[in-house]
Amino acid sequence: MSITLNDVSKRFGTKTLFSSLDCTVSSGECLVVTGRNGSGKSTLLKIIARLLKPSSGRVEIRADKTLLRHFEQSLPYIGLISPELAFYDQLTGGENIGLLARARGLEPVREDISRALRAVNLENFSNKYLATYSTGMIQRLRFALLSLIDPPIWLIDEGLSNLDSDGQAMVLALIEARLKQGHLIAMATNGQSEVAYASQIIALP
Repeated sequence: MSITLNDVSKRFGTKTLFSSLDCTVSSGECLVVTGRNGSGKSTLLKIIARLLKPSSGRVEIRADKTLLRHFEQSLPYIGLISPELAFYDQLTGGENIGLLARARGLEPVREDISRALRAVNLENFSNKYLATYSTGMIQRLRFALLSLIDPPIWLIDEGLSNLDSDGQAMVLALIEARLKQGHLIAMATNGQSEVAYASQIIALP
């Protein structure tokens, strides 16, 4: 897998968030996007995920040598988690990630869901309703979902937010393991713990 940014810019009206971004990251590498609040970190991840279009330039995503030209073609290869990813309070943790995985076209069995929850230390809360989850547990559940669908490209927006020290260590171990397995990871963050994994850094003004 590879992601290439070619002269990527984004404007909203007369405001330019960023311009002329160029980089290439490949499997087993980590791109970290840093910058002040409002600088466009989350926006850039959404552009990479093809949820937003750049104002100019282009993003190329390749699986081996195949250029993935549109959203539907690239969707199976990309997973994005962010503070905007919401779950259903009326469902349990296990039901939530199972439902969203099926929305991606997967058919996870109970063992798959248990394995994903175990990876983030939530297996004992599989049958608890989301209304009983803390904000830190909900953040862990986002990573459980990402682990369950496990695409080769992980896009992570503020991955350590709302997590205590144990939760942060768990997330960093998960990221390190996936990089060793050859995943491509892009993260929007200002946290030094995540920056330590960067193969490349884009610092937005």
